[in-house]
Amino acid sequence: MRKRILLVTLLVSVVGVLFLSILFSAVFYGQTVERTFSELKIYMNVYEAGYASLPPDEEQAQALSEELGGARVTFLSETGEVLADTGGAEDNHVTREEVQQALLTGEGRSVRTSATLRESMLYYCRAFEQGDTLLLVRLAVPARSGLAIFAESLPTVVWFLVVDILCCLFVAWLATSFVLRPVEQLTQEAALSGGKEVRTKYAELAPIAKMINLMNADLHEKVEKMNEDRRLEKLILNSIEHGIVIFRDPSDVILINRTAKRLLDYEVNEPVPCFVNDREIVAVLEAGENAALVRKINGRYYSFRFTFNEKSRVLLITDVTETTAAAISKNDFIANVTHEMNTPLTSIRGFAELIGAGTMPPDKLKGAADTIIRQSDRLANLIRSIINFSAIDSDELPDYEVDLSELLREIVASFEPKIAEKKISLTFEAEEGVKVLSRRERLLEIINNLVSNGIRYNKEGGALKILLSGGDCPKLVVADTGIGIAEEDKSRIFDRFYTVDKSHNGAGGGFGLGLAIVKKLCRRAGWQLSVESELGKGTAFTILFSAQKK
Repeated sequence: MRKRILLVTLLVSVVGVLFLSILFSAVFYGQTVERTFSELKIYMNVYEAGYASLPPDEEQAQALSEELGGARVTFLSETGEVLADTGGAEDNHVTREEVQQALLTGEGRSVRTSATLRESMLYYCRAFEQGDTLLLVRLAVPARSGLAIFAESLPTVVWFLVVDILCCLFVAWLATSFVLRPVEQLTQEAALSGGKEVRTKYAELAPIAKMINLMNADLHEKVEKMNEDRRLEKLILNSIEHGIVIFRDPSDVILINRTAKRLLDYEVNEPVPCFVNDREIVAVLEAGENAALVRKINGRYYSFRFTFNEKSRVLLITDVTETTAAAISKNDFIANVTHEMNTPLTSIRGFAELIGAGTMPPDKLKGAADTIIRQSDRLANLIRSIINFSAIDSDELPDYEVDLSELLREIVASFEPKIAEKKISLTFEAEEGVKVLSRRERLLEIINNLVSNGIRYNKEGGALKILLSGGDCPKLVVADTGIGIAEEDKSRIFDRFYTVDKSHNGAGGGFGLGLAIVKKLCRRAGWQLSVESELGKGTAFTILFSAQKK
């Protein structure tokens, strides 16, 4: 403010001095022109007194010019023809302003630039009668322009401006110091008050101090509310599992929560990577239409839902891994069930049509009947497996102690024909009297599925180990030397209707539900189920019968 006052004062002073200088130069110029014309009239009297009776030739013109101190003398006829001119002019002058005035009123004058001498001149012309004709006598002297007069006075003006500026600066500094010092003190006190009451000893500034106090109180209240709102907003945004991004463009992010930062690998003041690198997302942002995309990040699936409005764009990131897995599981179920049901139904229908048409030889009827029965059993096993899996959630029957050692021996004995058929070397070790709190049918389902898989996916002439240990935490291990499980399949082997080896799908009654049933029963009972496997070398399933319900 001090600089502005000083600058305005200085500007007004300088403009005023310059304006007065120009005004005075213009006035002086006008006075000079009038005085010069008066002198030219006197010069014309000299001509009238001593030269009017002489012939108007070059000699008389030169003599008159010398007597008048070098003034330009021109003798003209009434038609404007130059009779004599000390300036050397020869063209007709009838159109000149001063000549026209002299022809009309007897005398004329003008200020203009001479076409002959190329400088500004003051012209005075008078008409004299010589017999029947008119003689025009014109006198001219150089004219000093207003600009020339101002230029001559400029050094004086400059010195005056310097003195004026120094005086203005000093006076303005004194004035602003007295006026602004209380205001500056009040401003400094308000800045350092820290929200405390601001006071002033000047009555004129008391309303300002009061207003500052009211504003400080209101501002403090608003800041506290804003801080509380921001803390609450940050807490909510960082607590929710969904990612939220509000942005204007890829480089202008208004708001982003912790989940979105982690998923999008976002750093502050940088463009969001997927907004500039993912072509599909770039196309969505350019189109500006609401859209939803699915992206896989760190092995999980996320839904990217974009919403657009006039001032900003919103991205909501939702974890849809379970939904996607359910969809994949559903597709696998449909494919597996369709395949498994289609094969036996085709066989049953084909043989039934042949029998119904009476075209099948009698000696083949028994084989056809056996095929129909076998395929019907496969359909029944598939339906039973699906029902068993669905019935686990609704099973509310009480548990009881089951002798796991005895049950395990029975199950192993029932699989001996299949083990012998594939020439598998069996290692069976089970401690006596190992008991588990459960139900026989549940344990039977678990062990049957594990041993069945150990045989089905084993190699010809491979090995199978079934180990049971007791103690406070009984442990069951079923290990084979079969095809093994690839690393990418380990996370899905317990999914419904998922099979690792598609070439074995459905063989021996397997439909991809066995391990899903085992996992579900173990989770329901609180048992720990784990798997270790290496592709091409075998698989080992381990169950720790801990955390049992009493």
